[in-house]
Amino acid sequence: MKIQFSDKSLFDLRNIEEYLLTHWNDKVLDDFLTKLDEIVQMICSGNVVFQKYEGSHYHKILITKHNTLIYAVENDVLKIIRIIQNFQDPDYNQKSLKI
Repeated sequence: MKIQFSDKSLFDLRNIEEYLLTHWNDKVLDDFLTKLDEIVQMICSGNVVFQKYEGSHYHKILITKHNTLIYAVENDVLKIIRIIQNFQDPDYNQKSLKI
């Protein structure tokens, strides 16, 4: 399965990386990236589909208690839409999915 990151998801990922390196350390960042990779591989395996993200046609899965992956699978392509902050304004998160 091909993996495609949206511009917004790449922006999210850069912000998360910067935050973790600034406030934590390389190990915390590596742990986050490992969890993200494990989840992406799980989705790509095709054996699971996670719950719908409220009010959208996307699916969601918790990466950590702080971050959720928003995605869609279309024509054998995993489209990573956003990596949202769970403690951010839910209305903002919802509106940000309007692509």
